Amino acid sequence: MTRAETSCSKFQVILERIYDIIEEDGLQPGDRLPSERELSERLNAGRSSVREVLRSLELLGLISTRRGEGTYLEPFYAHHMVDLLARFILQDQKSRQGLLEMRELLELGAVRLAFNKGRELELASLEKLLDEMKHAVTQKQNPSTQIEQFHKTIIQMADNYLLKRVWVPVTQFIHAVVPMDQEVNEARWHSLLLKYEQLVAALKERRQTQATALLVEILDLIKYS
Repeated sequence: MTRAETSCSKFQVILERIYDIIEEDGLQPGDRLPSERELSERLNAGRSSVREVLRSLELLGLISTRRGEGTYLEPFYAHHMVDLLARFILQDQKSRQGLLEMRELLELGAVRLAFNKGRELELASLEKLLDEMKHAVTQKQNPSTQIEQFHKTIIQMADNYLLKRVWVPVTQFIHAVVPMDQEVNEARWHSLLLKYEQLVAALKERRQTQATALLVEILDLIKYS
C-alpha cells in the first residue's frame, strides 16, 4: 500500500469512528462535539490526523467551530452541499421524477410501518399542524413549512431511524432542484387541506388503505413543477 493509500485509509477510519461517536453519544444538530484532545484519546489517533478530518467536515458545512466554545454539529439540511450536489447531479427530468417517486415510497412505507407496529399515531401533532396550515391559508400565507413538518411527522410515526435519515436528504434535494411554488392559490390550498383533513381522519380511525390512497393524492397535488 502506498503512502497516499495509507493516509486515505487512516482518514476514512477516523471519519467513520467520529460518526460512531456521534451516534454513541446521541449527539444532535446544535450539540457540541468532544474536544480534539478527547477525540484523539477515544480514537487512539494522533491529534493532527483528527484535526485534518474535522477541518474537512467543517469545509463541507457539517460542523462549525466557535472560537472559545468548541465544535458543534450543523444540521445536514442547512449546509450548502445539498444545493451544490443537487445542481450537479439532479438536473435532468428523470432524476427529478425519481426523487418525487422516492419520497412517495418512503412516506407510504412509513404509514404501513406505523400501522404494522401498532404504534400510537401522532394524531395530536398532525391535527395541530393541520390547524396551522388552515390559519396560514386564511392569512394568505404559504403553508409549505407546516406541510413539510406534517410529512416529517408521518415519517417519525414509523419509528425507523434509517427511514428518517434517508427521507431528510431526499426532501432537501427536491427543494434544491424543484422548489415549491410560493404563490398562494387559495382554491388549490383549500383542495389540498381537505385531503389532509381526510388523511388525519383515516389515520385516527386506522383505515390504512384509505390513508395510503389519500397520501398518494396529496403528494400528487404538492408535486413541484
